[in-house]
Formats: sequence, structure tokens, C-alpha cells
Amino acid sequence: MAALSTLGFVVAISLLGGFYHAATGSPATLQFAPNVSWWTSALDVLVLFVLATVFIVPHELLHGLAIRYYGGEARYGVGVAHFILPYAYATTDHEFSRNQFVVVLLTPLVVMTAVGVPLMLVFEWGWLIVPLAANAAGAIADLWMTMTLLAFPATVRLEDHPDGVRIIGQERNRRPALSVTAVVWDALAGAAVAAVGVFLVLAIGGPLALDVLGVDSLTVGTPDTFSFLFAFSSSPTEISMSVGPGVVGIGAVIGLVYAFVRSYRRTRATSSEVA
Repeated sequence: MAALSTLGFVVAISLLGGFYHAATGSPATLQFAPNVSWWTSALDVLVLFVLATVFIVPHELLHGLAIRYYGGEARYGVGVAHFILPYAYATTDHEFSRNQFVVVLLTPLVVMTAVGVPLMLVFEWGWLIVPLAANAAGAIADLWMTMTLLAFPATVRLEDHPDGVRIIGQERNRRPALSVTAVVWDALAGAAVAAVGVFLVLAIGGPLALDVLGVDSLTVGTPDTFSFLFAFSSSPTEISMSVGPGVVGIGAVIGLVYAFVRSYRRTRATSSEVA
């Protein structure tokens, strides 16, 4: 899931950065130290690392609050995936309905976004983009699990465990285990194809279309930021064009959507065969 979370972070930071700039009129700055010596960049990186990891505590606590709301007793812990990737979790022995468990899964993403985005805009705290984007990236697995569970009937029951979810239902509700590897490859392939496709459309078709339409200048996104997508300028002496890193964000969005839709359709197709 690390690859999917990385794509999710790219998507979230692009969207939040663009939204912040549109709402406040100025791009978010992620420079925290005065630019006076070599340690400035190191300190900025350290602050960004802290901001990107501090979300873990409220994220898991919100999972725990949702668990308690439905009568469970939350337990918290940490683990290591693939021997190198640490992760935190909230779990319980309580049994949930499908819809209750979906609420438990989505609570951190919904609550932290609903609270954090207004705070970011009202106080112009551009630095909140980082923990909010990291929280969204951390919720990618929750979103994937939600999409998977929605393919099951609402009557199934679920038990959460640190290493997975046990689904309790009738034999006809059984679904084969979905391959995380397949989802990751779908996301990466979709993102790569989409990013290259958007780049080619903008780089080749963009100038031609704008020239035909008589547009002398157009900029999409904020230059020198991750939300910058495309810039075009035409004068009697020259035509200039540039494509920015926003292409990666668009590719990541399409890749994640493609992977989730493919995963959902696989589950639905299998359920139809079982029925």
C-alpha cells in the first residue's frame, strides 16, 4: 500500500495547494527557517517530516472514537510491514455491521479534513497542507477497504484485527481474496499512462489549440508550485510553452480512481458468478 499512499499524497497535496491558493490568493509556503545558512534546508526537511507524521496520533484516535461509538473497546499498537515500513493501528474485538465498519474506516479522513481545511483557510496556515495531505494518504488503505466492503451485502458482520478484517456472513456472500499487488499495479500503470497522456495533450495539442483560438497567454496553476500544470504565451516573435508537475497530480488521481474501480468491479464480477 506504500505506493498507493504515495500517489494519494501527491493527489492530496496538489489539490490542497491549489485550493489554498485559490481561496487565499497566495501560494502556500513550506519554508520554515530563515534563509541564512546551510542548515535552513535541513531544518525545513525536519519540520516537514514532523508535519507529515504527526497526523498519525489523531488519525488512530479518531478510529478509536468511532469504534467506541459503536460499542467497542479500542486497542492501539504499531507494526512493521515488509520488515521496513512502520505503521500504527487501532483495533478491537467488537463485531460491526458493514456500514458501521465503513464509518470507522472513513472517520479520520472526513473529520480531519472537515476541521483542518477551514482552519487552514481562515488562519492562512499553509503548512497544514502537509499533515492534511499525509492524513489523506494514510487513509488510502481505508478507502480501498471501503470500496471492497461495499461489494458485500450490508448484512455481513466484520471483526477487525491488526493484520486484516474477518468478514462473517453466509456462504453465498463469500468473495475471493483481492490481490493488493494487482491494485498497486493498476494504480501505477493508470497513473503512468494518464500522466504521459496529459503531458502529450498539453505539450502538443495545447499550443496548437490555443493558437487557433487566438489565445495569447494562458496559465493553469501556480508557477513554481506543485499545482502548476500548464503555461502558454504567444507573441509576434515567439511562442513559449511549459508543462508543470501538476501533470503528476492528475496522473495520480486517474491512477487511484482506475485502481479502485477495477478492484470494485473484480469483486462485483466475482459475486455475480457466485450468485
